[in-house]
Amino acid sequence: MKNATFILLIIVLFFFFAIEISDVFLSKNVENKTVKIEKGASIREIATLLEKNEIISSSIIFVALSKILNWENQLQYGFFNFSGKYSIFKVKKQLSNGEVVKYPITIPEGFTINKIANKLSEKDSINFSKFVEFCNDTTFIHSLNIPANTLEGFLFPDTYYIPYFADEKCIIKMMVANFFQKMEGIQRDEIPFDSLYSVLILASIVEREAILDEERALIAGVYRNRLTSNMLLQADPTVAYALELKGQSRRKIFYEDLKINSVFNTYIHSGLPPTPICNPGIKSIMAAFNPQETDYYYFFAGDNYKHIFSKTYREHLNKLYINRL
Repeated sequence: MKNATFILLIIVLFFFFAIEISDVFLSKNVENKTVKIEKGASIREIATLLEKNEIISSSIIFVALSKILNWENQLQYGFFNFSGKYSIFKVKKQLSNGEVVKYPITIPEGFTINKIANKLSEKDSINFSKFVEFCNDTTFIHSLNIPANTLEGFLFPDTYYIPYFADEKCIIKMMVANFFQKMEGIQRDEIPFDSLYSVLILASIVEREAILDEERALIAGVYRNRLTSNMLLQADPTVAYALELKGQSRRKIFYEDLKINSVFNTYIHSGLPPTPICNPGIKSIMAAFNPQETDYYYFFAGDNYKHIFSKTYREHLNKLYINRL
């Protein structure tokens, strides 16, 4: 009787471990689970956390395999996201490769430093003030090989996948590196920084002025014509930027706004403003590199986001009058 009981116990244990091991080695479906592996966590602590979050079936098997296959020094720490089918070996691979959680964030064309900082600060670990401060810290800026006083214009608008641990400096470096990578695709010949900066300033104005892509090079051409003729640029977006710097936001620029005392007011200061007024996208930068040659010197916004262009001021006034009847 005792022998029969012992044999039955052996059979039960055999089937238990067989089921347990097969369950471990088969892929397990995991539905979007994120775990944080603390720095210095032991294999047992990691295994317990994974089992608790139903990413693995058995912490005992995970620990045993870790000892046998020497996984202990291979696992990384940080936030890890699991979504899909995972065998115990696939779980180990993800933890070993350091495939940490990243979050996507899209920076639209034409955003200023302040607007980018505001969007990023929606993530708890990014501080608005610190981000803005670093973007205007000349020591930090020069360490990026940019001889400017601000990073306005160099934070390339794009969709970024940012690691959870990234701080303000890390994100800024990502955006600046992306900018210069994009520049290599546009302008293969090396040009002096001053020339690049002038193009970037012009591109930033085009970005804030143009709605339709087909008008970007045309608008850039109008501004170039004004510059080469020593005319005032008289670009409303520069006035809007001057107002933004003073904490005022306008959808429409009024006559009184044109008198604002600012180096960015191109109604009273000649030439380009001292810095870009936003961070332009690739299409505006390309337009600024290749302005369309025309005889136009004036334009205003008409219907359906289209601009109406004129060669002379008289023609401009006539079209403006007719358009507003």
